[in-house]
Amino acid sequence: MVNYPIRFEGKALAEKEQDYWSLETSEGLETMMSVPEEFGGDSANPSPEDLFNASLNSCILATFKVTAERKNLDYEKVRAESETSLERNEDGRPVMKSAKVKITVSGIQDEELGKEVAQIAEKNCFIHNSVMTDVQTEFEFE
Repeated sequence: MVNYPIRFEGKALAEKEQDYWSLETSEGLETMMSVPEEFGGDSANPSPEDLFNASLNSCILATFKVTAERKNLDYEKVRAESETSLERNEDGRPVMKSAKVKITVSGIQDEELGKEVAQIAEKNCFIHNSVMTDVQTEFEFE
């Protein structure tokens, strides 16, 4: 049983003269960050937008894996690919408007159970449930 609330922490440090900054998370990620190239940054480091997209992608994959384990679904691997669109909203402010996440499950033994697990994962992915972004998820079984 999971005890809520669960807290996650992060630390970032930026020097005025540098175009990048450090990021540390409570789960042990340490990386350098920068703004996207489109906003004057470089592609040498991930951007906050990259990590947002990765969070959408990874949450549904992780939720699928946990649910599959609980339901004893036999499969070889699961792959997630995603694309998130940064657009202007009605007020003209940039927002992560929409995202598409494609989950491919390979080597599945019971496709009907796989579809059930996919529906549960889609419903319970808490990152997707927490954002205003319109997230469309597609599952494919091979």
